[in-house]
Amino acid sequence: MSETQRPETAGVVKRVVAEEELATLTWYGAPGDTEGPQVAFLSDGYVLMRHGADHSAPFLIYTPSEWEKFQLGAADGEFDEVEQQTPSAG
Repeated sequence: MSETQRPETAGVVKRVVAEEELATLTWYGAPGDTEGPQVAFLSDGYVLMRHGADHSAPFLIYTPSEWEKFQLGAADGEFDEVEQQTPSAG
């Protein structure tokens, strides 16, 4: 295992999404927020996340297990005290 791989993701092959498949997806975001995060659900359980303000930017691909862990963490309050991070000058 390389040092850059986390043990829980070592050996996981991320799914490839073809342009044709991207064109058929429905993206969901918070009501009234067109510039925040948006997600799309693939038929095999994978989840894509993109920035709503820049649809040409790269998107994240979550495995079904990763998405489940993310949802459980959010429901458990894991992100309740996250503060907005501002990059430091320098």
